[in-house]
Amino acid sequence: MKKIIGYIAVALVAVAVLVLVYIFITKGYSGGSVVTTLMTGTSNPAGSTSQPVGTPGSVASTKISLVVTSPQDGSTLSSTNVTVKGKTSPNADVFVDDQSGKADANGNFAISIGLDEGQNQIVVSANDSVGNAAEQDLNVTVTSFQ
Repeated sequence: MKKIIGYIAVALVAVAVLVLVYIFITKGYSGGSVVTTLMTGTSNPAGSTSQPVGTPGSVASTKISLVVTSPQDGSTLSSTNVTVKGKTSPNADVFVDDQSGKADANGNFAISIGLDEGQNQIVVSANDSVGNAAEQDLNVTVTSFQ
């Protein structure tokens, strides 16, 4: 049930981001003209990928950094209560399954969640104030208490 609620929360965040992108594209103006940027997935001669293509002054939205430091992906836990810790952009909104929080001024966050006994997937996502987003999935196992 917690996984379903987590997926619904992530879906709602995704819809909100899409709505904001739509509003920005249709209403976002810079010097009287609409600002757009295309992202390509091809490599340039220097070997880097996904370089923004657009006019000078255009805005590109990229993923923000998101590093989960605890718990580690694939770990086995002995408690159904866990605090998910990590680092992202300063003051970003952070969502861990059905819980939400905010990163501090240095980007650090810690959000406590409850897990079920057995296999659990934890979905961690972060959104900054300009609509950039990142997501990370973790799989952990909670051992039996017997």
